[in-house]
Amino acid sequence: MKSFIKQCCSGAWLDLINSSSKQVTISAKENVFLAGGKAEGIFEIISGKVKVTSKDNLENESLIRLAADADILGHRGIGGDWVYHVTATALEDTTLLFIPRKTFEILAKTNAEFSYKMMTLFAEELKHAEEKTLHLPVINRVANAILMNYTAFGADAKTGELNYTLSRQDFANRAITTYESTVRAIAELKSEKIIDTDNKTIFIKNLKKLQQVASAK
Repeated sequence: MKSFIKQCCSGAWLDLINSSSKQVTISAKENVFLAGGKAEGIFEIISGKVKVTSKDNLENESLIRLAADADILGHRGIGGDWVYHVTATALEDTTLLFIPRKTFEILAKTNAEFSYKMMTLFAEELKHAEEKTLHLPVINRVANAILMNYTAFGADAKTGELNYTLSRQDFANRAITTYESTVRAIAELKSEKIIDTDNKTIFIKNLKKLQQVASAK
């Protein structure tokens, strides 16, 4: 996948980014940044997998996004108080390009293509944020979480094995339900031959049906 940056920056723009940015490597389970931390810039994933989470007033965690190669992180901290409002955590060892705030501001003010790409990114995330699923039964919400996992990280074309399977707790946090309810929903999806499991690994057996359950159709 072509990186977000290279889709809209070339020549002098790339020279600016390369001269002012730096690569950082984050170990699995470590945070890229924390909610409440000062937003010093944005990140582009070079290789790896990251989850983005938030917590409510009762410290209940919600999984709001998954990110992989070429995806942007930290953009929710742009502008205003320049504070990260979510937490990003590496699911595996992850290498990122850190683009400092000053460079980002230059790009945003002078590169129309970059600004447009950022605008569409925000619009897409807003659309997903407005997709309300809490009224759906647990099995539909868990199916939606599994589909999110598949969409973000992909699966083996032959076996359907997810390239990376989220933890059951992460699925629960996405579905806004309990760990136990998530385990039961996964077992039900398995019994309906929509997915299969091997220990903690999930295999997609009927993608069309999974999509239907996830959207309650």
